[in-house]
Amino acid sequence: MERGALMTEQGEETIRVAVYAPAPGGRFASDGPFSGEWFRETVLRPALSRAISHGTKVRVELDGTAGYGSSFLEEAFGGLIRTKEFLPRDVEQHLLVIAKTGIFRPYQGLVERYLREASRTLSAA
Repeated sequence: MERGALMTEQGEETIRVAVYAPAPGGRFASDGPFSGEWFRETVLRPALSRAISHGTKVRVELDGTAGYGSSFLEEAFGGLIRTKEFLPRDVEQHLLVIAKTGIFRPYQGLVERYLREASRTLSAA
């Protein structure tokens, strides 16, 4: 398990984005540190793979960062499905994205939107 990830008694892994990327930004790794692609490949993909193989969940907490750009969120979360790394149903069953404070709740809504849009795009293809 990575630094900054916590494991609950139920086997649920919790990832606090702020521990990995205090100032997340950019879509691609070439855009600089803490990009959506970097977060997806380095943190999110391995955790989700573990959760699927163990029948558990990954809980991603959005609170505590300097904010989020839409490109970061779409690439990190929508990219899980758009790049065909995971089936939409597996993401839905094994990934829980939350915001504990009101200021971060709009970002939670964006993540949910990007996941839906990626699923629809994949279904249409």
